[in-house]
Amino acid sequence: MKRSHLKLIPAAAALAMLCAAGSAQAGGYGYSYNNIFGLQIAAATGSITALNSTTISRSTATLNGVSVIQGGPGILDSPRAAVGAVTKGENDFTQQGPIGNFSRGDAQIVSTQFPSFPPGSTSTQAVNVAEVHLADPAGTADASGRNGSTTGFSVNFVVGSPTATLSFDFLSSPFMQVFLQSNVGSLSTATANLVVTFTITDSTGATVFNWTPDGVVGSGISGGTESADGANLNTSLATNFLTRGNLFTYDPSGCGTPTGTGVGTGCGSNFSAVSNALTAGNYTLTLNAVESVDLVKQQATPEPGTLALLGLGLAGLGYARRRKVAA
Repeated sequence: MKRSHLKLIPAAAALAMLCAAGSAQAGGYGYSYNNIFGLQIAAATGSITALNSTTISRSTATLNGVSVIQGGPGILDSPRAAVGAVTKGENDFTQQGPIGNFSRGDAQIVSTQFPSFPPGSTSTQAVNVAEVHLADPAGTADASGRNGSTTGFSVNFVVGSPTATLSFDFLSSPFMQVFLQSNVGSLSTATANLVVTFTITDSTGATVFNWTPDGVVGSGISGGTESADGANLNTSLATNFLTRGNLFTYDPSGCGTPTGTGVGTGCGSNFSAVSNALTAGNYTLTLNAVESVDLVKQQATPEPGTLALLGLGLAGLGYARRRKVAA
């Protein structure tokens, strides 16, 4: 009886260690959000006439190879793209959080001054979100939300104003988070991305104005002058195997986690710029705002202590087998 009991102790230990190593759950998470509001684009000097405009609202979601793409050109409010256990409904840009396996993207142009620009009778607001989480030991996920527009306009030659300038003013409240649990595999990565650009091209396709706000006044702009740049809107937040186990947050405006549906206008940093003089002719203004997340999660690796206990259990099994043979 005693001999039988001695055999069961190492056998049970080995089984427990194998189960622990095989069923370890390592979470991977990414969230990227931006709310651009109060956007006004107008002729600061001279005369400008709108010719045409096309808006785009697009969302994507991919989870372990299964993809959903929604919206596109001519859409103001993209239907939510979602795969997996998604609890947030359409036009809810707040965090779902690290629950289960899911990928979701959503995008909405809440209000637009196009094609009445310029002058705009109302200001523009656009909100995007991308969020993914993987609870399984391994997998891939990515999501994106995009809003933008392409507007053709002409600078008219009028007496006393042979050129014109275009001004841009808006507020933005970007927010990103990424996380990898401490026992993920060495090739695991979680990345959240922000992109906001304003570009003017002439009739030949040459870029005459490009603005990518980067949080530094006078930087990230060509063909114009920047007077306010409250945060970097063209950046990424990432974590990998070397920085796993830490929650990283990007909240340059200090607005905190988006609340309500995430479509508020109560908090944000200021952004302002004006183009250089545009001569008479036809131009195209392109606005592009994208939030995206990418997650690669590798099989979790057992902790050193777990491996040591597993080795001890296996050694015990070997010892028990030798005792049985000797008996």
